[in-house]
Amino acid sequence: MHATEWDIVQPSASPVFEALRAFGYTPETSIADLVDNSIAAKAKNVHIAFVWNDGDAYIVIKDDGEGMSEQALVDAMRLGSQSPVVERKKGDLGRFGLGLKTASIAQAREFSVVTSNAKGKEAAVRRWNLDEVQETGEWRLRNSLPIQALDDIAFSETGTAIIWTKCDRLIGDPATGSHMTKAQFLRVADTVSHHLAMTFHRFLESPRRLRIYVNGSEVLPWDPFLTDNASTYSPGKENLPMHGHAIGVTPYVLPHKSKLEGEEHRRAAGVYGWNAHQGFYVYREDRLLVAGSWLGVGGMKEEHSKLARIALDIPVALDHMWQVDVRKSQVRPPASIVRDLERIGRATKAKAQEVYRFRGKMEAARSSQKFVFAWLQHKDRDNNISYRVNRDNPVVRQCLETGKANAAQIEQLLRFVEETVPLTQIAVHLASSLESSQQPFEEDTKGLRELLQFSFDRMLTSGATGEQVLDVLARAEPFSLHPGIVAAFQESMNS
Repeated sequence: MHATEWDIVQPSASPVFEALRAFGYTPETSIADLVDNSIAAKAKNVHIAFVWNDGDAYIVIKDDGEGMSEQALVDAMRLGSQSPVVERKKGDLGRFGLGLKTASIAQAREFSVVTSNAKGKEAAVRRWNLDEVQETGEWRLRNSLPIQALDDIAFSETGTAIIWTKCDRLIGDPATGSHMTKAQFLRVADTVSHHLAMTFHRFLESPRRLRIYVNGSEVLPWDPFLTDNASTYSPGKENLPMHGHAIGVTPYVLPHKSKLEGEEHRRAAGVYGWNAHQGFYVYREDRLLVAGSWLGVGGMKEEHSKLARIALDIPVALDHMWQVDVRKSQVRPPASIVRDLERIGRATKAKAQEVYRFRGKMEAARSSQKFVFAWLQHKDRDNNISYRVNRDNPVVRQCLETGKANAAQIEQLLRFVEETVPLTQIAVHLASSLESSQQPFEEDTKGLRELLQFSFDRMLTSGATGEQVLDVLARAEPFSLHPGIVAAFQESMNS
């Protein structure tokens, strides 16, 4: 009879390591996972070296961050060093406490970590060798560097270096004839550089920016939204509440090809091309997780919607709800937010299609003026929510100013409309037929053009130029929802 009611079953070392090698990392996603650790350690510079070494290749990822104590290093080399349910500090890009290990062994059978957390202090070293683990069946964590000759990895002050040796998954096995050539190895370095430029572009763009170097060349940020281009359109950021946090969603419609110079157009296409890079860009603590996906809520990727890109910022505290995976490269939207993402995705794709079809005639909403809605949400002292017609919308404002003699009657009419909005019926309709819901004037472009002409003519009497008037109207509902109509109107005005 057992003395206790349980058995302690220790995992077998080698099978665990071999299983963890199959997480699906690519060289670029593996290295990005390690750069996450550098950012968490407050590094200002990360140097990545791909060293061919006559075919016995190795890779070094070295930073000037805070470094670790020897005990902290041992803890970091342990599988599952931090639980995903433990709340992480701001700036900590980790998730499962597996990244350092899984990202490294996905590419190499041996990896070492060298770290120093004080100037002049001897660096601590730890190394996993999967061949030794397989031979002994033990969790032997070595405290020495590999025999293989390495370049200088000393630190001027503090920092951490990760060295991949025995890079079987990366460069192949000579015995099977699958060994990489030096040229192929260096092309991997180029792929890594492009991936880091995209994944960490917000850090690379920041005033107190991170600098990343691959084989001595600085990695320049790749902005997927062309925010510095005056022809990029964005209606602004929308915050979606979720369990006490805000999910930030910022749609962008990139300029038509005719608005971009050749090199700018080529670079904006991204590593995988225009069509592949449309959709949502999911960020977590400014780190890009997903670079262009409709996340199952925005339909298929299509040629006519390739200019649509949407920034989606999720807080670390909601990782579990978004099902962020170990590689931090896949997410799944919670059901509670799917309809909002469908709405935003559908509207952004529609605008992108109009830009595509109207050859980029839409002007960007990039002035200091804010997006002007037709309706505003109002909350009273008891937190009851109602909706009010926005008197600052230029269409409404012009009607009020033009009809000053009847201002009281017009105001009474607006109040009547506001108080009788059938919110319940609208909610029921949206719940049952969201996909069939239409934008304002979606089926009445003639009526929209007439309203645009009416508003344009009335606003011209204020002394503004035609260009200034159209600029204001283009940022106001309902015209902001139909940039193609505005572009066509502007073209006819200039002809």
